[in-house]
Amino acid sequence: MAEVVTPQLEEELIFHQLNDEKQPIDEKEITLQSWIERDEDLSNESVCGIDQRQKVLATLQMPYMAICKLYMKAKNGLNYVGSGWLVAGDRLYTAGHCVYNKSSGGWKTSIIVIPGKCGFSEPYGRYEATELMATRGWIDDSSTRYDMGAIKLDRPVCHNHFITPAMEDPNIAEICGYPADRDNGIFQYKMSDNLVKEHGRFLYQADTFGGQSGSPLLRNRCVGVGIHNYGGCPNKSSDLYQEFIDGVANW
Repeated sequence: MAEVVTPQLEEELIFHQLNDEKQPIDEKEITLQSWIERDEDLSNESVCGIDQRQKVLATLQMPYMAICKLYMKAKNGLNYVGSGWLVAGDRLYTAGHCVYNKSSGGWKTSIIVIPGKCGFSEPYGRYEATELMATRGWIDDSSTRYDMGAIKLDRPVCHNHFITPAMEDPNIAEICGYPADRDNGIFQYKMSDNLVKEHGRFLYQADTFGGQSGSPLLRNRCVGVGIHNYGGCPNKSSDLYQEFIDGVANW
């Protein structure tokens, strides 16, 4: 599968088209517990002390209708889960390791995206990834600061409500996504906490878990300032920067 790199962003971002080699993901696979058991290394996601996450049921409202459940298949044949957030009708941000991970064979081969999934309810339907993007810093150097990626869908989602990306440094923010340790990962959970900024990353004690990689770090509900990608107490998000925002917007 050939990479497609736009010349003006060649130094910073790498774009990749999915083609006929996509491995199918069927309904039986999605409902299997293996999606949870074979998630990314769960030790990289952390509940810090007493679990204070709140379950989200209002996925017909913003920002939760723009937060997506990801089901992914890798080249190694294993299944993975993650989170993402819509920034346009057919584009969403996620963690870099949700689209590209050397340990599982490189680029994911198939990704199903479900906006606003709430239990078994999928109010906006399902979409498939057609193109993937990750930063060169993540692909070439495995830099945790640049563990950032994006997904282009096969068609625009059926609503017009998106999270606005911004380069800001708030003192407090909310993280929301689909942690695999709660309800088999089919509900969103959220939590707010104070932020500390270090070397291009936001640090916080807000509880997260495997499956929540790619979640938005939200300021004022509908503004995303970071992409959650690691645990460790403090848990961590990479902040956004202009080349990344522009690359997705002009995709």
